[in-house]
Amino acid sequence: MRVWASIAAALYGPVAWRRAADLAGRIAPHPVGGQVLDMGAGSGHTAALLRLWHGFQVTLLDVPPHPGAFGQRWIAQPIAALLAQKYSLPRHSYDGHTVPFPDDSFDTVLLAFVLHHCPDPERVLREAVRVSRGRVLVLEDTGSQSHWVDALMNLEWGHPQQERTRAEWLALFAECGLSVQHEEGWISHYGVRVAHTLFVLEKLDSKIHSFVPLKN
Repeated sequence: MRVWASIAAALYGPVAWRRAADLAGRIAPHPVGGQVLDMGAGSGHTAALLRLWHGFQVTLLDVPPHPGAFGQRWIAQPIAALLAQKYSLPRHSYDGHTVPFPDDSFDTVLLAFVLHHCPDPERVLREAVRVSRGRVLVLEDTGSQSHWVDALMNLEWGHPQQERTRAEWLALFAECGLSVQHEEGWISHYGVRVAHTLFVLEKLDSKIHSFVPLKN
């Protein structure tokens, strides 16, 4: 499996590192502490750059791939295991319902293009709020995108599609006790033009800690 992970990483790397650099650059200014939980971490490229370039202590968390999640099973998760070992990123798996960490465990929780693939996005978001000391970062597709394009890009069939409008995402955030501190939209051009939005959210009773970057 390690040999296959190395091959997959070499083939997928040129696109993955470029995309991760874009995301890490947008994410890095917003965490308010050094401990970050990357929920639905995928291949782990973004987490690796947050660790290497910006000094965050990033923990990877993901669910076991379902039967139709070929991209996760054969590409993303083998690469994540490889990067986790190479860059000292703690990596955990969970059932998609209850995050295996106590309340207020992380300064910031990151959900990058995760919620629209969750059977119950509200439950996942509430768990993110629970384990965060204050800040939650949500990146989501906010433009129209067909389900087959999403499935093809992720090599994943039979997965949930919970796309929402900006207003619907804002309503969900409010229901989960989150307020929007910053909002940033952009268009990606990785084969298909897709509109994205970064929502910087804070919860009530935040326990925000000051951030001191790691020494590399």
